[in-house]
Amino acid sequence: MPLFLKANITEEVCFAIWKIEESEAELTQLYQPSVAESEVLASFKVEIKRKEWLSARLALKALFPDQDYEVNKDSFGKPHISLEGVEISISHAKGYGAAAFSSTGPIGIDIEHDRDQITRIAHKFLHPTEKPWAENRVDKLTQIWCAKEALYKLHGRTQLIFADQLVVGQPNLQQQASGQIIESGISSVFNVQWLKEADLNCCLAY
Repeated sequence: MPLFLKANITEEVCFAIWKIEESEAELTQLYQPSVAESEVLASFKVEIKRKEWLSARLALKALFPDQDYEVNKDSFGKPHISLEGVEISISHAKGYGAAAFSSTGPIGIDIEHDRDQITRIAHKFLHPTEKPWAENRVDKLTQIWCAKEALYKLHGRTQLIFADQLVVGQPNLQQQASGQIIESGISSVFNVQWLKEADLNCCLAY
């Protein structure tokens, strides 16, 4: 099974990334979706979307290999797992699916590939404090975008303006920083952790 990566960030925070090397039929056989999940899968008209959905669920399954659970989305689309005291987050990118959990509070995970096009939209998501260290570089802009997506998923309740309400600090040598979510003038601060394998960026906010 191509479980690409599984690791703990802390004792309470863990994530897994699944690399898609199987056919859709093989992924379906590995995951064995429920009737309700099969209906969700059937709503995706493009095969790659079904494979990405399955790979993210297989990554989640790798985090809870011996437990039975259900995953449901709330009215904002945020996923919740039927295990007491556990928060989860799910993400996917071309060729990969990812999942993370925290037993101490909300969590967000995002995975992204490096793309040169990000320089053209940087003005839409950069906060003024991020511009000096971003240096208009693809790798650093992708880091910031990935972190803001993770923070957005952690928040999971209302629309947020990326350039104004999500602020990411400059990473240290351990690729850690703080991330802020600002609402009604009040700032909530979270931990941000980045990892990178080849051109795949992963960020967790917790």
